[in-house]
Amino acid sequence: MKNLKKYKNSIWRVPLVAVIAGFLYTPIYIRIVIQFGVIEPGVIDSRVSLMTSLGILAAVLILGGMLLLRGLSKKEIFISAFVLSAYGILLLLVQSLLGAVTGPGAIVFMYLWKPLEWTGFFVDFSFYLRERFGFSLPLIGWLRCLVPFLFVLFGHKTHKSEKI
Repeated sequence: MKNLKKYKNSIWRVPLVAVIAGFLYTPIYIRIVIQFGVIEPGVIDSRVSLMTSLGILAAVLILGGMLLLRGLSKKEIFISAFVLSAYGILLLLVQSLLGAVTGPGAIVFMYLWKPLEWTGFFVDFSFYLRERFGFSLPLIGWLRCLVPFLFVLFGHKTHKSEKI
């Protein structure tokens, strides 16, 4: 019970970063791709799209880790990232089991994926490989659920209040 009280204030930090990033992702992505990626009307350069996704992913990790997770220990961030990763894996499993890839079910899942939308680089990379080289690695899409664990790199060895 003592451990639960210790982590209750930090357990929602990574999901909070993810929700904020999820709502900012689409407007930023669209502006950058329209500015730099439109080759001709209706055609987008897939490399620009891929690099934009990667840039936003890196920005979220760096800014979120440095600004919103400052002062947390690696263990606290790991537990918080686990919450978000578990949500993503559960969502992937449920969507796969239901087969909700088109229609109203897909729209519901589109909204449910919002907190992990900023990890879209891995999905874009999978599409890029299929488009460019003709092969697909479905496991790449599952990596997006593990990205929140990269926030652990920004944690301290111990929490600041534990230091004497």
